[in-house]
Amino acid sequence: MADKHCVDIVVVGSGGAGLSAALAASAKGSRVLILEKSDLLGGTTALSGGGIWVPCNHYQESIGVEDSREDALAYVRAVAPDGWHNVEDPLWVSFVDHAPEMLRFLEQNSPLKFGPSREADPYAEAPGGKAFGRDVSPRPLSKSLLGNLRSKLRGPQFTPWLNYEELIDTDVYLMPKRSLPRFLPRMIYRMLTNKRVMGSALVVGLLRGCLDNGCEIWREARAEKLVKSNGRVSGVQVRRGEQLVEVEVTKGVVLASGGFEWDKQMMAEHFPGYPVEWTGSPSTNEGDGHRMALEVGAKLDRMDQAIIYGTVPKHYEGGVRGAPAAEFNFPHAMIVGQHGRRFMNEKLNTSGLPFLERDPDSGELAHLPAWRIYDAQFAKKYGHALPKDNSLGKLYKDNTLDGLARQIGLNPDTLTETAQRMSDFARAGVDEDFGRGSTIWDSNRGTDPRVTPNSSLGTIEQPPFYAFPFKPSFLGTKGGPRTNARGQVVDEDWEVIPGLYAAGNVMANPFGTKGVGGGTTLGPVLTWGYICGVYAHQEGAP
Repeated sequence: MADKHCVDIVVVGSGGAGLSAALAASAKGSRVLILEKSDLLGGTTALSGGGIWVPCNHYQESIGVEDSREDALAYVRAVAPDGWHNVEDPLWVSFVDHAPEMLRFLEQNSPLKFGPSREADPYAEAPGGKAFGRDVSPRPLSKSLLGNLRSKLRGPQFTPWLNYEELIDTDVYLMPKRSLPRFLPRMIYRMLTNKRVMGSALVVGLLRGCLDNGCEIWREARAEKLVKSNGRVSGVQVRRGEQLVEVEVTKGVVLASGGFEWDKQMMAEHFPGYPVEWTGSPSTNEGDGHRMALEVGAKLDRMDQAIIYGTVPKHYEGGVRGAPAAEFNFPHAMIVGQHGRRFMNEKLNTSGLPFLERDPDSGELAHLPAWRIYDAQFAKKYGHALPKDNSLGKLYKDNTLDGLARQIGLNPDTLTETAQRMSDFARAGVDEDFGRGSTIWDSNRGTDPRVTPNSSLGTIEQPPFYAFPFKPSFLGTKGGPRTNARGQVVDEDWEVIPGLYAAGNVMANPFGTKGVGGGTTLGPVLTWGYICGVYAHQEGAP
């Protein structure tokens, strides 16, 4: 017989979506229990850069940006995948309407404060797009705010001690010697005062807000099964060590348990043949919420969508994880596929899309395995960013492109031709194949003013030449239970399953792989968590 526990709302997961939902519900008066499967709190959000895409946010006026609901919706609709508006438009409207409200709410009910960056919309030239102003990130916060829980904050894969906007707006990673002297005093101060930045700061603030509003938190508590009674979700069975606890809810359950990228069976079903290495999220993201929702009749949707990004391997928590990288979009570098040719604009925000492309005849992945290619100019200018040859990955080197191609199994003539074509583009200043360096987004990422006439391009012609595997990592899948505009989970007939909500990477994400901004993971994650918390509190009671 399972032990009993009763609250108003259970939130499954302690990442950004779960904490936003818990804060929204508890601040309005609901008794909230947060379940975290791991011993550590923060989920994938704690590993993130902390950039948050929020159209019409209240910081825009201070930096001279004019935005509107109409502009935001026009932009989202213009850049969305073909046909998605037929299903997703009500969710886009709900997101745009609630996102600014969410940001103000977090600041009013937690220690969080945010600041704007000058990051562009990736498709700023599209109707409603903005050259900057829709991205914000959290200000640094000290771990000491968490009291006894400070040691239970999930750590980042690396700690730059800089905010998202400090990294993005100044291109510190491209030319650290130029930027670091300016930032060094504040970096040392943050280190000495134990200040967290990026996603860690966001989690610190959200957790403190939840604790201040009376949320109960269970760590190492795995939600195993949703309980239904009288046609609604009325609780959840939770495994705590050897103990099985049935938690009854008077209002509802919010699933915010992350993606399924660590479940081999689900990955094989929804991403067949895709090589999964260097996954960039916590290993607890095993699709628990998906399975529980499916058992109570939920409709699963967008299961082929994911956050996929170029990474480098890092040791993390006893294993190897993929840490997001950016050196492949610096000048004097390019990405080639299995046939030795470029297949994308290396600066593409939604770089996961080309890697999901399949050969129309064979159905096999069209471009993998892929490679990063650099030359001696890259090594001289950006040696700090050149991937290291170690036990986690091999950096190949040769005095000729012909020899390099033979080392990595590519056609020598094709690789040489591709590098020559890239060099011709660099000299002319125009990438005729993929338009690299021709957009507002490109001009704000990995540009080097020393490189002309196009600061995003550089020749690849000076030996020695280098190659490193380009293994795009899953930072999180983005498919799951289909929800309505209030975050309520629906069944196969699109009827609401009373008492069940979903937010974050566990839900069928209305933006999918093709994000609309640099912070289009965390922006919707926090907003849908907020929406679920608000409506679960208001409408969940029978």
